[in-house]
Amino acid sequence: MTVRFGQMLENVAHRYPGAPAVTFLGRTRTWAQVYRRCLNVAAALQRMAPGSGGRVAYLGFNSDMLFELYFAAPMAGLELVVMNFRWSVPEAGAALSDTQPAILVVDKEHSGLADQALTKSGIGAEILDTTAFEAMAAVDAMPTGPGSCGDDTMIVYFTGGTTGRSKGVMISHANMMTNALGAPPIMRCEIGKPQIIIGPMFHMAPGSRIYSSVLLAAHTIIMPRFDMVEMMALIAQHRVHAVTMVPTMMHMLLEHPEFGQHDLSSLGPIMLGGSPTPPDLLARALAAFPGAQFTNGYGMTEMSNLIAALTPEYHVLEGPMAGRLQSVGRPVPYLDVRIFGPDDTELAQGEVGEIVARGPTVMKGYLGRPAETAEALRGGWFHTGDMGRFDADGLLYISGRAKDMIITGGENVYPTEVEDVLADHPNVAQVAVIGVPDDKWGEAVHAVVIPTSDRTPTEDELRQHCRQSLAGYKCPKSFSFRDQPMPLSGANKVLKTVLREEYAKQAHV
Repeated sequence: MTVRFGQMLENVAHRYPGAPAVTFLGRTRTWAQVYRRCLNVAAALQRMAPGSGGRVAYLGFNSDMLFELYFAAPMAGLELVVMNFRWSVPEAGAALSDTQPAILVVDKEHSGLADQALTKSGIGAEILDTTAFEAMAAVDAMPTGPGSCGDDTMIVYFTGGTTGRSKGVMISHANMMTNALGAPPIMRCEIGKPQIIIGPMFHMAPGSRIYSSVLLAAHTIIMPRFDMVEMMALIAQHRVHAVTMVPTMMHMLLEHPEFGQHDLSSLGPIMLGGSPTPPDLLARALAAFPGAQFTNGYGMTEMSNLIAALTPEYHVLEGPMAGRLQSVGRPVPYLDVRIFGPDDTELAQGEVGEIVARGPTVMKGYLGRPAETAEALRGGWFHTGDMGRFDADGLLYISGRAKDMIITGGENVYPTEVEDVLADHPNVAQVAVIGVPDDKWGEAVHAVVIPTSDRTPTEDELRQHCRQSLAGYKCPKSFSFRDQPMPLSGANKVLKTVLREEYAKQAHV
């Protein structure tokens, strides 16, 4: 059977017509209603952008409108481009120039950014606001033809942009179907159980949950933006089963003064991604959610999300499975994952090298960037740019981004290794390690620390803590302390480029 997400939506609407599909700002629509609206919108989009292979872009906060565009665009034979609402005008304009959409759907909060970005890009896309979208969705119509399918590009996500300009990543129906089928069982998601989307849907991780929802017949509750109190209230109200968050969010949840005032006992699968879970945080989370199953996922936009997962049996503090929380787990069963050296040959178990992968979830390529696509996919493997190693049990450990690796006095230092040690200090709430210029060593290891609310540790105290676990050259030569959150990308990853820029400015003061 040719993979077609429009058909998947039709199937779930046929099987569960009256079941809730999506809830947004108190408004709930059933699967039958969503399918009918998507048909109507698809037909209208075809009239505006005739011919297959065109693009429709979305710029705005999370919404049920975007939920429907996830299906309506491919049903119309169009590629959906999801834009980052946090972008500046030049960044949004560059994305429009790269993708050349015929239609730009915008919520009211971002109409100004859309106008300026279109002017910057010089393209003549037609703008649809929420009112126009609702008018299209209300008129019964049928799109012509079956829409896109199989290896056709279905959606274009942008990379997190932690280094350099964001690239458009082309993802097909077949790419996303493999992830939508394979990831939920690993995460222990169950058919028919509600899920909540709290991260931005322009990012692959939350976005992929939308496509999984049609296979699980899962009621999806969408938050426009992350709000801790609102999240707790929605989980309690809708008896939410599954949620994805980064460990920092879990820390914020457990520290929130209203935690305990909402019934969160319905939570089962809790996916923690983006960074390892510190043991002390896991201990608190296990006590707070005794019925939950915790999974830590390692994924990437170019891989249609999940690459490896540390499953619930490793989220324990005692017994033979304990002590693996710094691992991202085992590769998902439908992917080949290896560790390559600089010459693209496989390294032995335990050696640190670049993580590469191949399989049915590998992207089609970077939009309009054939040379970068060829480099990333050389030899038939996707080169992640992440450094890592496998242990004797086949568990994968991330050592850091290849571009973040610090070379100090000729020795390689992987920031994640240092961060893991510092995160174990009782007075360190969060830490990021970067390389900074050094006249003697070329680069020096520098740690940016957010202390706990209890007290701020001294630099000597932290150095001594590091020396107990790390070679001397890996220990930070300097520290800085901040009371503001770490700068994050749209993918909720720490922007170390920003931290390096901040350090450079402070160094010249």
